[in-house]
Amino acid sequence: MYSIGEYARIAQVSKRLLRYYDEIGLFQPVKLDSETGHRYYSASQLPELNRILALKDLGLSLNQIQRFVRDDISPAEIQGMLSLKKAELEQQVLEELQRIRTIESRLKQIQDRDSLVKDVIVKQVPQQKLIGIRKVLPTNDSGENLFGSVINTLPEKNNSIYGAMTIVVHGDGVTSDRTDLELGRLLHKTNHAPLTTYDGLTLDTRSLPSATMATLIPPTGCCARLLGHNAIGEWVEANHYAFAGPVRLVFLELPKQPGDSDFVTEIQFPIRKRTADLNLLSIN
Repeated sequence: MYSIGEYARIAQVSKRLLRYYDEIGLFQPVKLDSETGHRYYSASQLPELNRILALKDLGLSLNQIQRFVRDDISPAEIQGMLSLKKAELEQQVLEELQRIRTIESRLKQIQDRDSLVKDVIVKQVPQQKLIGIRKVLPTNDSGENLFGSVINTLPEKNNSIYGAMTIVVHGDGVTSDRTDLELGRLLHKTNHAPLTTYDGLTLDTRSLPSATMATLIPPTGCCARLLGHNAIGEWVEANHYAFAGPVRLVFLELPKQPGDSDFVTEIQFPIRKRTADLNLLSIN
């Protein structure tokens, strides 16, 4: 048997917690010295204590834990609950990391806005052929699996047949609860037989219309897309243009690994001259 101090060291908890759990009847020592009041614990109690602590980490109240202990919930059930909690926490971490990246990109936009707006270039893009697929995804799907499926089916590098990997974002990609994406590789020839990806998707030939494009190659990194969209938006307004179609993301360099932010893209917004300028001062 171990004294409360020794047991606390073994179990990696505080003596105060052990005393409190004893007082509420949740986890009690194997022996209590009636004369000194000293508590003694056994190593055989560690599974019981770890079960209680695991349930606490799941967010259960002490009252709920007491009911679980009375019902003698099995280790397999606890493991299943912990796995679900782990997945939930991992998702929360990913969401917080995304929030941090967004904050960083907003700050960077404030710092670099003038230089980026000056880098916007207008050019004519002719009608193009693309072999790929159009798919509607829920907004919580980043599209990485779809991107990986397509890119693994087509050659890794541009050649005499295939051009740059391109994504067309139909709609604004923000306000809807779905993201409508068209993606594939540009083609240097008119026709191409359909291809099937490893997960059963069919890639076929499709046309992208010619357009006057406001384009920008933003700096690499997690902020690239937001910075590029912001800069083009400022340029378009300042030069009396309007958007005239879905944005295209043309990959000049692909990410080395899925999810990496080391890729290089050219953002292309179809534009047209405004027929009348908005009077911003008259808008409430």
